[in-house]
Amino acid sequence: MTEASWDRTVDVLIAGSGIGGLGSAVIAADAGASVEVVEKADKIGGTTAKSAAYMWVPNNKYLRASGRTDPRDDALRYMAKLGRPRLYDADHETLGLPEWEYRGIAAFYDHASEAAETYENLGILDFGHAADFPDYYAHLPEDAAPSGRIIFPAESEGGPRGGTILIERLAAQCERVGVPVTTGARITSLIQDGAGAVIGATVEVGNETVRIRARRGVILATGGFTQDPDRRLRYLDHSYVGGCAARTNTGDILDIAREVGADFANMNIGMRAPMVLERLLTDPVTVRGSFMIPGDSMLIVNRFGKRVISEKTPYHDLARAFFDWDSQLGTYPNNPLIMLWDESSQRFGGDGFGNPIPAEGEDPYWVVTADSLADLEKGIGERLEMLRGITGQAELDTQFGRTLAATIERYNTMARVGVDDDFGRGSTPIEQALSAFFGVGDGPNPMMAPLAADGPYHATILGQALIDTAGGPRVDHNNQVVRPDERSIPGLYAVGNCAATPSGEAYWAGGHTIGFIQCAAYVAAKHITR
Repeated sequence: MTEASWDRTVDVLIAGSGIGGLGSAVIAADAGASVEVVEKADKIGGTTAKSAAYMWVPNNKYLRASGRTDPRDDALRYMAKLGRPRLYDADHETLGLPEWEYRGIAAFYDHASEAAETYENLGILDFGHAADFPDYYAHLPEDAAPSGRIIFPAESEGGPRGGTILIERLAAQCERVGVPVTTGARITSLIQDGAGAVIGATVEVGNETVRIRARRGVILATGGFTQDPDRRLRYLDHSYVGGCAARTNTGDILDIAREVGADFANMNIGMRAPMVLERLLTDPVTVRGSFMIPGDSMLIVNRFGKRVISEKTPYHDLARAFFDWDSQLGTYPNNPLIMLWDESSQRFGGDGFGNPIPAEGEDPYWVVTADSLADLEKGIGERLEMLRGITGQAELDTQFGRTLAATIERYNTMARVGVDDDFGRGSTPIEQALSAFFGVGDGPNPMMAPLAADGPYHATILGQALIDTAGGPRVDHNNQVVRPDERSIPGLYAVGNCAATPSGEAYWAGGHTIGFIQCAAYVAAKHITR
């Protein structure tokens, strides 16, 4: 391709405007590169803008300043054990992981704090520190630094607007340093030279197609494929109703990367959360997963009227319960799940984090309310009938009411004592910490209280949803895309949820996703401009 064939030339072309794209852009620009960002949506921010922007950053400077330590070997063991539980071997040189995954989590430990400090030193962000907030598996012996790894945009004070603030700050920095960000623009193909290096891309902007030369290369940061039902069905281990990723996360970059020889990995992996189904159907753009399940006099049951898990289990693991299979019945008995609460737990309502209990004054259109459990059962059945298209035509068991009564009686007995003999509700540090976001009760177990003997009662229906997918082009420890023969593709990088995650099955803590992506963006930008 001749110089005349290009419509314009930059050093680095970036696709996507979440933390992966804009984070890469500001780091590359700081290194002296000319940078352009293209974003398929009509506004910037992607899934990041919907998040609280918590960042899980091992060995961060705030943790160190508090006098605590986060040793590298211990941190890698914690990450590896959760990433590949079946393969994990504490004595193996890669802890039992595939080598590329081990090198990926090692690079994360080595550079995550450095990356966050760089964003801070550039004047983009001030961070707050969740000094005492625990990891999701802080109770495991492998977690040598069970709290202190989470930071967040200080201005958000740890609230749900962190992602909006983060994107605003990154976009402002792009404007200050002259990085154009074009919305309504998507890469349709990558352009290679005769040796196979990626040297640019064709970009569709409205009805126009332009060819952009990228002297240093292209960074893909376009998110996963949550919003493409066909790809979800083709690649993922389980069937999901959708998710809270940006609506433009359809995975079209996968075909583009495949055309230039990219290898793929972990296409079956998704990061999960329960989600209020009626909110997904009514407001698919802004809906969030239910990242905290508040309330003390509340419980979650399946359509047979049985509790199946601690209601305070972190969202990623709580969502696993949807996929328990009953071979006798030939069905997923926990799909969907039903959250029940009494009038007392209405005080735990609030906006943000996908709280299923509505805030005071909010339209509670997704909630079934009745004066008796019998009428509540009837209302739940009617809602399930309305949701047949998204629940696999699930119905309440004919003995639901009788079983639910027995379930509540057993739950109430345990709640009065404060010990959940069935699922250990409230027994781990993270269950206690997540519950505190919307408040806890004051009984022997602040996360458990008996359901009232009389109504009104409330319920909502939860389904299996994605935060986003975590598979795609496989990358090396520099976030450079590799071929099946392990050779890197010169000039092509992938960061964030459009790339194969080296974290495997894990969800280590709050801020797992954005903490990892902010580091990957930094590493990719430093390498492409070195």
